[in-house]
Amino acid sequence: MKGIFVLCCVLVLSSADMTPEQRTKMFNFQNQCMQETGATDEMIMRAFGGDFPDTPVFKEHLVCVGKKGGVIDEQGNYHQEILKKGLMMFVNDEPRVDAMLDKCHVVMETTQDTAYHMAKCLYEEHFGM
Repeated sequence: MKGIFVLCCVLVLSSADMTPEQRTKMFNFQNQCMQETGATDEMIMRAFGGDFPDTPVFKEHLVCVGKKGGVIDEQGNYHQEILKKGLMMFVNDEPRVDAMLDKCHVVMETTQDTAYHMAKCLYEEHFGM
């Protein structure tokens, strides 16, 4: 399987409270989006390690995964409740997740820049970098 990276981004851990079906679905989203956008294993693995490639291809990959996961709609709007539900699988602390979303959900000039900022910010908030 190709690189392992989730939009929300960014927090895929084997200890996450995901069912096998949810894991498979997320891995499939990643692989489909890599094929659709041209994102590489290297880009995904760099991001998984906290080094987010600031490239149009990688940003489009984040949007693709967000759309497939239902977090981003076709108009580029974020569905914060869906994102929150996904984050709660990794961070089982609702006040902390709310604070992370308050800080990280910043609407930028483009959907791609918004996705990039959010993924990077959520990673930093979750891992304390």
